Formats: sequence, structure tokens, C-alpha cells
Amino acid sequence: MLDDFIFEQKIPYKILKNALQKNKISHAYLIETNNYTLSFPFALAFAKALQCPKKLTNKNNCGKCTQCDRINNGNFSEIKIIEPDGLFIKKEQLSDLQKEFSTKSIESNYKIYIIKNAEKLNISAANSILKFLEEPEENIIAILLTNNIHEMLNTIISRCQIVKLKSSSDENILSVLFENNDNRDVLIEKTIEFVIFYEKEKINTLLYTQTLWHDIFNDKKIIADAFDIMILFYKDILNYFFVSKINTFLEYEESIKKIVENNQIVDIVKKINKLLEMKKKIYYNINNQLLIDKLIIEWEK
Repeated sequence: MLDDFIFEQKIPYKILKNALQKNKISHAYLIETNNYTLSFPFALAFAKALQCPKKLTNKNNCGKCTQCDRINNGNFSEIKIIEPDGLFIKKEQLSDLQKEFSTKSIESNYKIYIIKNAEKLNISAANSILKFLEEPEENIIAILLTNNIHEMLNTIISRCQIVKLKSSSDENILSVLFENNDNRDVLIEKTIEFVIFYEKEKINTLLYTQTLWHDIFNDKKIIADAFDIMILFYKDILNYFFVSKINTFLEYEESIKKIVENNQIVDIVKKINKLLEMKKKIYYNINNQLLIDKLIIEWEK
């Protein structure tokens, strides 16, 4: 339950607990997960407290009704979980949700929907959820989870209360991102090889993208993962600029030092921003072979 997070997520816990106690519930919450592995249990714990007739947040005070068990098992009709169907969250998933939520709540005060990986809403789904947020129905609450708020539409962000979770200090970010990817080590190695090659050869990298990139990264999901790795790698470089510390890619320390020598802070910030910008286009119908070429050209401007 929510009180389980009282120490590990002190500030987010306090924000949501106060909202419950004062009965000042927003119609929409956007939870920035920051690679926190228990982000979904945290969101579900908040949903349990919202649905509890007594707004209980501590299982020790609970009367032991079956509602929380049903929520845990996905059998509670007033809470719906939406997650990517393949690469995206699709408009049809939101349309089905809106149909289900068009009727009055039977079992509780609220109807709650939780969207996992909300940054993966495709354009149609994002516009659909935006309309849902612009014209909120009474007693319907949205909880959106995203690991990268910068990939969300500003119009969606502006209609939600932002809650930022703290990443556990002992977590390995790469393990969190790629916990179900058996090819993680190869993917990381090939991605970093590409970055190191680019940092040495710059625009000439365009001549070698077939062997460095296209032969390896030939699927949208794999390309998206490679972009995440590049973003983390450049963030390590940026961190080294400031405090001479590497958080994630310690084994590439010598390469990071060379890249730092040949760049300024503004160059690294620009590369991260371009990666974030181009990553959004992976999920649309852009030619993925042209995507990396365009990224290199944008980096060189």
C-alpha cells in the first residue's frame, strides 16, 4: 500500500498522501518514473488508496476486505491498466477505455486508468487521451507513467499534476531499461562503438552507416533501445564534464575522456537534445535508414 513507500519516495508520497487527506484529487497525474523499478506498484498503491472507502494507505489499519486483492489480480472493474501493444499504445486501446468508462462507477467512487510507458502513445492515441484530459469526466482519474517526460506532448503534460519519483541509488539503469532483452550486452557494445566511431570520424560516419548501424539496428524496438543507450552514454559524458564521474559506462572511461577533450558542454547538450528529438520519430512512419543519417547531419550543424 502507499505507506510502503513513505521512506523510499518521501516527497511523492507526501504529495499524494496530502491530496488524499484533504480530498484534493487531481483528474490526472503524470508520474515521471526516473527508472524506479517499483513505479507501477507505486501508482497501483495510490489507486488502491483512492478506491478505498476509508482512504487507507496502511495495510495494518485495513479491515482486510478483498478489494486490494482483486486490484492486485487485475479483477477490479474500476481500474484499467493500459500498456503498449507491441511498439505503441494505439488509439483503439483508448477508444475501448472510453467506452468502458462511459458508464457510472458501480464498485467505488472513482474509475481509474493507469497508462504505463505513456511516452509510447502514438499520435492518434496521444490526441485521443488529450481530449479525455481536456474534458475530464467527474470521478475519472488518469495516472500516466513515463520514464522520459521530454517525449510527452506538452499539451498532455500541462493538463496533469507532475509527480517525480526518485530513482533507487543502488539500481543499474541499464538493467532496468533492458531487463528482458537477452541481447543487451551486444546492443550496448555496438551502440557505443557507433558513438565512438562518430566522435572520431564526424561527418565521414555517413559513409559507414550500413555496417555500423543498418546491419545491426534493423527493428524499431532495437533502434529505440539504441537511442536510449546513446542518451545515457552522452549523459555520462556530460556528468564527467561537471564532476569527473561516470555513472553508467565505467568500462568506457578512456573513450569518454577523449570525447570530453574534443567537445564542449554545449556540444554534448546539443547531441542529447537531438537524440531525444529524433527518437520521437522512430515510432512514426519515418524511414529508419534515413533516421541515423539525419541524426549525424543534425549533430554536425
